[in-house]
Amino acid sequence: MSNAVDQITDLLSRLQSPDFYEREEAVRNLGSFREDEAVAGLVMALEDPDMGIRELAGDLLADMKGDTASRLLVSFLGNADIGTRNLAAEILVRIGSEAVQPLLDDIDNPDYDIRKFIVDVLGLIRDDRSVEAICRKLYDENPNVACSAAEALGEIGSTEAVPALIGAFESVDDARLQAAEALGKIGDPSALEKLYEFAETDDSMVQYVVLEAIGNIGQAESIDRLKKHLDHEDRTIAETALTAIINISMKHGGKFDGDLPLDKFTEFLFEGIRNHNRRITEFTLGRLKHWYSQDVMFRLLDVLDSVEDDDRERISDILRDAGPSAAVSILERFAGNTITTKLTLLDVIKEFLDDDLAQRLIGFIDDPEPDVRQKIAHLLGLSGFTGAVETLKKMCSDSVGHVRSTAYAALGWLASENEIDFLFEGLNDKYSDVRQSALGALIVVGSQRVVERFTSDLYHDDVERQRLAVTALGMIGDADVVGPLLGAIDHPDSSVRKLAITSLGRIKSIDDPRPLVLALSDESAAVRKAAVTALLDIKGQAAVQDIRALLEDTDVWVRYHTIVSIGDLGVSSYAELIIPYLGD
Repeated sequence: MSNAVDQITDLLSRLQSPDFYEREEAVRNLGSFREDEAVAGLVMALEDPDMGIRELAGDLLADMKGDTASRLLVSFLGNADIGTRNLAAEILVRIGSEAVQPLLDDIDNPDYDIRKFIVDVLGLIRDDRSVEAICRKLYDENPNVACSAAEALGEIGSTEAVPALIGAFESVDDARLQAAEALGKIGDPSALEKLYEFAETDDSMVQYVVLEAIGNIGQAESIDRLKKHLDHEDRTIAETALTAIINISMKHGGKFDGDLPLDKFTEFLFEGIRNHNRRITEFTLGRLKHWYSQDVMFRLLDVLDSVEDDDRERISDILRDAGPSAAVSILERFAGNTITTKLTLLDVIKEFLDDDLAQRLIGFIDDPEPDVRQKIAHLLGLSGFTGAVETLKKMCSDSVGHVRSTAYAALGWLASENEIDFLFEGLNDKYSDVRQSALGALIVVGSQRVVERFTSDLYHDDVERQRLAVTALGMIGDADVVGPLLGAIDHPDSSVRKLAITSLGRIKSIDDPRPLVLALSDESAAVRKAAVTALLDIKGQAAVQDIRALLEDTDVWVRYHTIVSIGDLGVSSYAELIIPYLGD
């Protein structure tokens, strides 16, 4: 076939084929033509029995745009099939501004359904050219058309429509709600005086929409006009007025210093927080710096599980600002919360710990969540409340290792000589973190009796206990441990010898370092390296004469460590000791 008309004619005939693939190919090929006949064929394809073909035709028409497509699609707004009608409307919206004039040309169609669809489509296109014509439709004989006209004007948002919408509110009863809502969407302050007047109606539904519109316009001066509605006997109206005030406040950065009867709206505000209403959440949390009561504290606790992390932290700060009374409220409502909330609340309580709160915390040590029990153990230790010692000893038998570990650590802050034997039992726990916590607690106690027990443990049957003992003695670090640590330099286990030497280097105040010099000849390279470091820590530069022999050590890493240690002294005269090893 030699020309486009013949090709289009053939494609149009193939649109009637019973074969799906032939019809689909015909539609796709019609999309490559811009002739009116091809456009008409695509519009015809909107009635194809297959949805995929209908959608393909719609996509091609939306891409084509143009006057012909728009006018043909407008005629389809009266199609008997609702699916076809909706698809035509959707394509017209996608075509956009090019469809406005064809739609306006038929806006007075005798069929009120078509008039309504045209107004709806124009509203979604949002072209100011259609405002005047749609304003006329506010007075359409059909109420559905009039309501759609008001909604469409709200979508377009042109201030030119404000007088017509006010007029429609006053004279078209069926469109009052939509007209008020549209005025709120447009947001023109010039409508406010009329809206204040409209808000005095006895019709609660209209009043609700008008108050909402005032809030959407967002002028700060409207707040005083809205306040009187906060006392309305209809709870919905009062809450709508408060919502309008909140919207205005948020439009002005949350800045609002006036007094509001918030106690009357506590349930409403916190329900808004639970429902993740961002504006209500921001407003409420912002006001809580100046709005404390036990009821408010309890409600804050109730919404902690409903908010995101940032708001959770803000609520925590509010509770902290409320002072110790908030901590008491927290513990009164503690048990019924989730693990996340409990941990958050314990962080708040930490700020106000005293003997009384510690005593109250003891009541929750059997919480089913290990992380909560662990946190409580930590807080009991921080509290300084010696009455918690027996509780912590009980928690040292918890079935979960990290709870036991924290309990032992906390016990160290409160324990006296009476708990030394108990703490030593913790050194036998199967978990290393628990053993380390028990060790730390004993180091904190650090009495002569503790030193004697650890000195004895240097030769315990369990090598792990030997290592813990030498570590503890080094950490205690007073004069009483020097003798036991010097003795441990001859310990049969090299790891114990190394730990003893390291601990002596940390203590530094050693009257007779000769055992450390002898350790430079230890069979263990790790011990020899530790001795190098310890002697330098204790004797300083004077140790160089002792350690220089290890520059010839059989172990390369001992030689390396000795070279580095001498170099770190930064004494230029020692360069002659190191230079020979540049060729190692």
